Amino acid sequence: MLETLSKVDQVTANLRALIDTRQFEAGRLPSEPALADLLGASRATVRQALAQLALDGLIVRKHGVGTFVNPHIQNIQTRLEEVWDFIEMIRLSGHTPTVQHVEMNLGPASPEIARKLALESKAEVLTTANIFLADGLPVIYCLDFIPAHLVKQAYRDEELHGPVYTFLEKRCGQRVDHNITEILPVVADPHLSELLDCPPGAPLHYFTEVGFNSHNTPILYSEEYYRPEFFSFTVIRKMTSRKQGVRSRE
Repeated sequence: MLETLSKVDQVTANLRALIDTRQFEAGRLPSEPALADLLGASRATVRQALAQLALDGLIVRKHGVGTFVNPHIQNIQTRLEEVWDFIEMIRLSGHTPTVQHVEMNLGPASPEIARKLALESKAEVLTTANIFLADGLPVIYCLDFIPAHLVKQAYRDEELHGPVYTFLEKRCGQRVDHNITEILPVVADPHLSELLDCPPGAPLHYFTEVGFNSHNTPILYSEEYYRPEFFSFTVIRKMTSRKQGVRSRE
């Protein structure tokens, strides 16, 4: 059975969608009671959702004035602290996305992948590899590894030609709650050069990522290669209270 989102998470997601589609006039959000009526939620739930959006930097709450969309954050298309769908990311970049399936297999996990997914040695994983194209040009190569024991329903091979998160929800009853990602600079070897249609030695962004469900269980491991000339990534770095305290004593 698919894990369901909490009411707070649902309201937060709905508010994000309203903000992303610029549904609030002049970027000002309605009052908490009005939002509660609009979203069919309690004021306490709306308050928690707004607190999360404020923590993420998407809104600014001004005491005695109101709550406003942060335009600097709203206009950022690719934020590193958010989990995105490659097809949507390419579309938001102004290109037409397509997917080229490379391979799929079921077999024992390597020691490294077994460690990443907290599996026993040689436990089976479902591996799928896809190239994501922008206007026909390959821009992302992605390898996904799913623990085989999570797959609860029969599936068609073509279901693994698209977003892996959809497959996890539909066939595994799992939803990624958060990822832990490591980002490294690499250069294209001959194999990657052929897959991504770039010269050998060309620089690439390389992401290794473990996806966890809400119980903090690893359910997905991914290796992603991006052509940097097509994507820029932005991260919002907020000053912590500890660092603010140190600075105030200087």
